[in-house]
Amino acid sequence: MKLGSFTIDFKFQLILLVFIAIAINANTLFNEYVLDDAIVISDNQFVAKGIHGIPEIITQSYFKGYKKLENLEFSGGRYRPFALVIFALEYQFFGANPVVSHLINVLLFALLIVSLFYLLQKHIFKEQNKNLAFLTCLLFAIHPIHTEVIANVKGRDELITFLLIIVSLITSIRYLERKKIWIYGVSLFCFFLALLTRESAITFVVIAPLILYFFCNQSKKKCLLFSIPLILVVVGYLSLRFIVVDVSPHTTNDISNAPFLYATVSEAFATKVFIVFKYLVLLIFPHPLIFEYGYNHIPYVNIISAPFILSSLLLLTLLVYAAFTVNKKSVYTFSILYFFITIFLVSNFIVDIGTPLSERLLFQPSLAFCIVVAALYFKVEKKFSIPAKSILALLIILFSIKTFSRNAVWKNYETLVLTDVKSAPNSVRINQFAMNIYLSKSIVENNIDRKNEDLKKGAEYGEQMLKICPKIPDIYMNLGYTYYNLFDYNKATELWKQGLKQEPTEQATKQAAEALSTDLYKLGNGYYERNKISEAINCYKKSIEINNKNTEAWYNLGGNYFLINDTIKGNDAWQNVLKLSPNHPLNKSEFSKN
Repeated sequence: MKLGSFTIDFKFQLILLVFIAIAINANTLFNEYVLDDAIVISDNQFVAKGIHGIPEIITQSYFKGYKKLENLEFSGGRYRPFALVIFALEYQFFGANPVVSHLINVLLFALLIVSLFYLLQKHIFKEQNKNLAFLTCLLFAIHPIHTEVIANVKGRDELITFLLIIVSLITSIRYLERKKIWIYGVSLFCFFLALLTRESAITFVVIAPLILYFFCNQSKKKCLLFSIPLILVVVGYLSLRFIVVDVSPHTTNDISNAPFLYATVSEAFATKVFIVFKYLVLLIFPHPLIFEYGYNHIPYVNIISAPFILSSLLLLTLLVYAAFTVNKKSVYTFSILYFFITIFLVSNFIVDIGTPLSERLLFQPSLAFCIVVAALYFKVEKKFSIPAKSILALLIILFSIKTFSRNAVWKNYETLVLTDVKSAPNSVRINQFAMNIYLSKSIVENNIDRKNEDLKKGAEYGEQMLKICPKIPDIYMNLGYTYYNLFDYNKATELWKQGLKQEPTEQATKQAAEALSTDLYKLGNGYYERNKISEAINCYKKSIEINNKNTEAWYNLGGNYFLINDTIKGNDAWQNVLKLSPNHPLNKSEFSKN
């Protein structure tokens, strides 16, 4: 048994892969629920019903069970009932238990590695190097880009989808070998379940014939005929989806869910092309990793910029190479086609998916990278054995360390956000999350110094948000609230005024502004009682500035002007009192008669 050359038997390879897949992700068992986990299990009202919630799960759109997002619709809707059914079954027996949830994810990943290894070893690479399947699966098991899928419980939908697709492929090939129709029925059923888990499974319609052509000696005609039943399954799925959810296009002014909102048509196209290139870069060099690649983390590029031109040339070169080498049926050509097919559906070219880039979306496409690296290793190792083995060993070590350490970052919401905000200082959403963390901490903090420190840190992230994107009303609301609690009423007033200009109907901002207006009015009263008239006037003016319908602030402002003999401003202030409140006691005074 030569470990250096990977000449070890199938069972040992399988056991080793399972051990690595579990061991490298074992530290996720200590993690809590984070981010989207609330949508699928911890706060999902349908899932919380366990088995009894399944009828509602299969007849409602994806977000309906989560109160905070039940009215949110992305373009094309979301219908992923099978993943939620799995979560409902888990909840039925274990409740909302993070340890169990993470354990299931780790075990599913190990099962996926087993299935993938079997598929590659027994069917796909049976005419290739006998250790190509092992090295491919080893790289797939340790690749850091997969941490989000495994460490985030919600990522189970990606695990289930890919696992079902692999099983569908295995049974499809078995059908071609044995010609038993029930085996093909199992294949189609697994594909249908994959579609009910994530829409991205649709690419299987193209991937399956591609694999049959490249590795199973099937003619192009037979491959096309093979895809017909798959297309019929997709039609059935889409019909069901159309019945259950609203599939019409939706527009939103929320930059958090529409990252190309402020881009021109050409900028959006150029940026999307550049992002596909970024996906390739992340596969080769997965650092830094962040959970949110939202607006401005990847700035817009235009069609005459160097990033677009260079990334376009590289992507086109790969596509042209694949087009001219299809008939050679090499693993490199297959990997290129597989990557572009699996990434295209989530690249925002067809439909806006709500994020410019996400690490979880590389889960299936990353297999292409693993195949290419493994194939290149065995090719180079023949001539340059020691350098090839040294580089491979270094890659395995670095990937393993990165995966294990990144899993730890997903420990909880605070750890994840405050770690990633350092790597993504220009991401609006991550700065917003960081700001909210410190605001929440300040609310429960009793020590005044620590409370103020938390508020100041929150304000720093809020100011960064404002710098990145001054068009979001929520920024003004939250940042104003922060300064309000720091007793910087001037800053809070200015921010809430700007927020109301951005979104005059924003109820939360209006309520906050009214509350601040009342506080400034009371502060002015305090100055008046201490005979500090100029300070009192400034407070009343600020109170009115943020809420010009504050009758009592107008009244006291006028009274204080009269105290300093400024009768013109005093009269103007009291005239406003009469306009706002005809029944005010001032109406019965000598002033109203004059």
